[in-house]
Amino acid sequence: MTTRALLACLVLATVASLFLWQTVWLYPFRLLVTLMHESGHAFTAWALGAQVGSVTISPATGGLTYHSGTGSLWKELLISSGGYVGSSVAGALLLVAAGRMRSGRALLWGLVAWMVAVAVLWVPLLPPDPGSAHALATGSSRSDGLFTLGFIAGMGALLGLVAWKGPVWLRRGLVVWIAALSCLMALQDIKGLLGFGLEVGVSDAHTMARLTYLPAPLWAAVWMAVSLGAMWLGLRSILRRRRLMASRGPMAGLSFR
Repeated sequence: MTTRALLACLVLATVASLFLWQTVWLYPFRLLVTLMHESGHAFTAWALGAQVGSVTISPATGGLTYHSGTGSLWKELLISSGGYVGSSVAGALLLVAAGRMRSGRALLWGLVAWMVAVAVLWVPLLPPDPGSAHALATGSSRSDGLFTLGFIAGMGALLGLVAWKGPVWLRRGLVVWIAALSCLMALQDIKGLLGFGLEVGVSDAHTMARLTYLPAPLWAAVWMAVSLGAMWLGLRSILRRRRLMASRGPMAGLSFR
């Protein structure tokens, strides 16, 4: 993938996240990025010793992750930040891997494996009742377990089909597209908090505000900075590697298939 094509894909993802996020064309990717976000919460909770009860996404593109109480303020802060930070780190790692990929096939199969693992470990058929506040804010309900499993099956099959039969340009572009959208997800929260686009009712930023007494827009801005920083580090890694390979000659380096 040429540097020009890579940058074009990143710019397109940024424009889409700013102006086209609520359109039907991006709906499957909104759900995928939400699943990444909730997986970040779940993995952080599990890493800190909490038990993860369920991970679900809703048709309204909201998401909920239930975990056992930690009894620690700093752990709750880390878990609440784990969604945006986790999706940003995942996006940055995808970008770093994209700099080494030859066709993108292995990375797409890796995404399929991740979704299957989330389904097996954390997605129940009937998750806990989200309660009226969370149901209103995220559109969640007890049927979200079945919806999440159905989405994972459908998106997993689509990504697997592209990995198996798709042309190389499509596989490469899809990896970079998903990575960029994952890094830029915090844009949606800060847009909602500032009154643009989707209205945010109960969000991670509001949870952090309740725990720290600092305003929710501040936390959304912090996560936005983390997301952009992660994407920049991933992109810089790609460009540095290409300069290094160019200086060593055409036979240098290894590539993922």
